Amino acid sequence: MINTEAAKKYWKQRHAALDASDTAAADLRAALARHGLVIPSLRSSEPVNHQGFVELGGCRAEIAARLAQVLDAAADATSEEAR
Repeated sequence: MINTEAAKKYWKQRHAALDASDTAAADLRAALARHGLVIPSLRSSEPVNHQGFVELGGCRAEIAARLAQVLDAAADATSEEAR
């Protein structure tokens, strides 16, 4: 016999995780675009351990280097603000 409450809970968690994946992927895509960066393989994916999951995939080395620069600059700005 199928436990309908357990099934409802499962589907509710799954939909929440999928929504989280979609939102996170879209937010990251938009943030990257503000810096002129595009990772073509970036996409939301199936939940992993009931958690939203985003696949970053691969990108050209120049994009990865530019992303590292952007993240370093943001970390530097954050540490400057903390002083």
